Amino acid sequence: MSLQKNASVPVLTKGEKTHVRLRTVAAAEFAQRGFHNTKVSDIVQASGLSQPTFYNYFESKEAAYEELVGEFRRRLEALTKTLLIETSLSQQDLLTSVGSSFLQFFDFLAEDPALTAIGFFQPPGCTATKDGLASWIASNIAKEQAIGLFRSDVSCARIGKCFVGMIDQVARDTLSAPQRAEAARECALLLCDGLWLRG
Repeated sequence: MSLQKNASVPVLTKGEKTHVRLRTVAAAEFAQRGFHNTKVSDIVQASGLSQPTFYNYFESKEAAYEELVGEFRRRLEALTKTLLIETSLSQQDLLTSVGSSFLQFFDFLAEDPALTAIGFFQPPGCTATKDGLASWIASNIAKEQAIGLFRSDVSCARIGKCFVGMIDQVARDTLSAPQRAEAARECALLLCDGLWLRG
């Protein structure tokens, strides 16, 4: 009996595997040491590869960092866009939907702790990431305000920043999946009680 390879799993070339290895090790080194204290030699030593190999894939330490943080931001923006609520909901359904949004953010941030550390928590990249996230959330909120889902006497920009503040503080804790779900429910309760349009 022969085993067939799953067609949906791409087979990486040797070069692609090396690139993935360097990215993984670079993220771990940046997360552990911080951007400014990480040297190319640290990444090379931890990966077991040579400096010329590193420079085949990245122009510099800064280029490796920007590639990692840039990808993190693109994925976070794409996730945020999927969380737009496009129709009116009952209060309970709204609470469930907002709780689900928080949970998706918490799960995303728990997925790769090293990448999250450099993309969301540590300078220099964290400020731009959080500003972007607040803006993307605010864009969703503005559309949700326009359909009467949320009150409009609180600016969407302020709501976006509050949302990010809650995500930032809760995601700093190492939480199990059930703990993340409970935290998401609690954040939704805190946020939604002040956002619901009461008829």
